[in-house]
Amino acid sequence: MQLRPSGEISGPHWLNGMVSISPSDRKRAVKAPSLGEMYDLLRDYVKQETLDPIRGAGRWMAWAALGAVSLILGVTFLMVGLLRLVQSELFNSNDGKTWIPYLIVVVVSLALVLSSKARIRKPSLHRKPRGI
Repeated sequence: MQLRPSGEISGPHWLNGMVSISPSDRKRAVKAPSLGEMYDLLRDYVKQETLDPIRGAGRWMAWAALGAVSLILGVTFLMVGLLRLVQSELFNSNDGKTWIPYLIVVVVSLALVLSSKARIRKPSLHRKPRGI
């Protein structure tokens, strides 16, 4: 309860076991929200429940794509470096076996792919329900 400048007390009053509400409080309680307020409320709710999660997922996907591109570029440079190393140090003669460094790089690349695939444990993002 609050004391107003006019001297009356706002809020519900108890008189002989009955609740008495002042006329100004009754006007505030009966006032329904306007159509514009309802539209703003609905628009804010839709933004909160749909657009914000989509934006968050978009940011997550952008970082994932950037990480994937960086990883692909790094592994590609690593494989080209390995090829140049093998060509210059192990197979620098002209005996017709120039395809062996390429085979070595392909085998190492396949080993990297297979070891990466073996580390992937979850085939999907969906959770499987636990059996009872």
